[in-house]
Amino acid sequence: MPRTPRRRRTPRRLPPRPTYSGAPVVEGSAPSVRAQDSRPARYVERESPFLTAELMRVLGVTAVTFGLLALLVVVDRLQ
Repeated sequence: MPRTPRRRRTPRRLPPRPTYSGAPVVEGSAPSVRAQDSRPARYVERESPFLTAELMRVLGVTAVTFGLLALLVVVDRLQ
C-alpha cells in the first residue's frame, strides 16, 4: 500500500484551449470527443521499426510453438 495518498483530480469539463492561432474553436459546454481517423505520419514513422521488430518476435514465437506442436504429434504417432 502506498504511503502517500493519490491525488484526486476533478474530471475535466471543457476541452483544452488551442495554443496556436487559427485553431478551430469548439463551442458549447458539453465535452466533445474528437474522432481520430488516422495517426499523424510522424508517430507512425517513429514507431514503425519497433512495431516491425515486435511483429517479427511474435511470428518467431508462433513458428517455434507450431514447430514443437508438430514435433510432439510426430513423436506421438511413432509410439
